Amino acid sequence: MRLIRSSMFAAVLCAFPLIATAERSASQQGDARPELSVDAVVNKHIAALGGEKLLKSSKTFTFTVSGEKMGKKFTKVVTQARPNKLRVDIQSDDGPMSKGYDGKVAWTKKGTDKAVALTAAETTAMAMHAEYDEPLLDYAKKGIKVKLVGKADVKGTQTYDLEVTNKNGEVEHHFLDANTFLLFQKTMTGKDKDGKAKLMTVRFGDYKKFAGRAVNQSIEWDTDDGKTAKSAITAIAYDGKVDPSIFAMPK
Repeated sequence: MRLIRSSMFAAVLCAFPLIATAERSASQQGDARPELSVDAVVNKHIAALGGEKLLKSSKTFTFTVSGEKMGKKFTKVVTQARPNKLRVDIQSDDGPMSKGYDGKVAWTKKGTDKAVALTAAETTAMAMHAEYDEPLLDYAKKGIKVKLVGKADVKGTQTYDLEVTNKNGEVEHHFLDANTFLLFQKTMTGKDKDGKAKLMTVRFGDYKKFAGRAVNQSIEWDTDDGKTAKSAITAIAYDGKVDPSIFAMPK
């Protein structure tokens, strides 16, 4: 089970897949000699989320998010099913939109328009977002590489800076709170609808326990061109009954 994090949140707000970056701000440059190894940090992170056994035990996960993006309000319902199925339904000031992935086909549908299949590149990105488990859980088995860059001060919070290279080559920086080992901030580069690269920073907060799992209740993000969004989690459910047909592209 993933955190309610940018891996799915950004997939909805950004029109295109994320691309590789190793960029960090000057205030985030870290100590190159942390006292823990990369696997020790990752293991503490997994434990803080609820532990490997519990994280692997759930089969479905649904949550509702309400927020505001550039002055426009939205509500989003995300449904995931193991191992790699995803559906997102959004109601916003711009009208309704849905997108999904059934393990093979990724699609999107706006309002009353007919659903359309995504491109190969977009499908690859959606498949990555649809992976059910936390990315750092068994990361090596998934083909993900993780490097401990060091410690970094992020807005006054001491963090461990993990450089995460996904199996498709995309590079992200995950900043884990040095006290709680929960994800505090994430940086990556995405593309807007015109294909222009933009640095994105996503912050996670207000963690609470649900069914033994630590789940962030708030998400904030901004880009280097001044765009911002905020959201709050209003509902969470694990292992509820989910109709498998909802992930398939509507006809």
